[in-house]
Amino acid sequence: MIRTKVSEVKEIRTPHGKKVRWLISKEMGVPRFEMRHFTITDNSQPSEEAHPWEHEVYVLSGKGIIKSGDTEIEIEPGDAIYIAPNEPHLVRNLAHQELTFLCIIPAGCEDRVKG
Repeated sequence: MIRTKVSEVKEIRTPHGKKVRWLISKEMGVPRFEMRHFTITDNSQPSEEAHPWEHEVYVLSGKGIIKSGDTEIEIEPGDAIYIAPNEPHLVRNLAHQELTFLCIIPAGCEDRVKG
């Protein structure tokens, strides 16, 4: 079993101003999936991305928008979202508050950005 706390995990800032903490990672010995904690603030710049792996997102706090193509949905705490491989997506916060969410991806997909 592995246990971590958000407050004890190093925060990394992305080039677009998002804050991310790797809560569970393959470096800890997990074989298949990694869990990240994201914080998006007013200072974050939304950026559309697409990756060859799926994402599962669970919203913890705040309100935001997830956009994929021409579709935009408002998200709030308790929402779970699946983003398919290669699906273009963009996440931004609303209402001048932080948007926090968990994002689970296959292990090793984002090794280059772990810092």
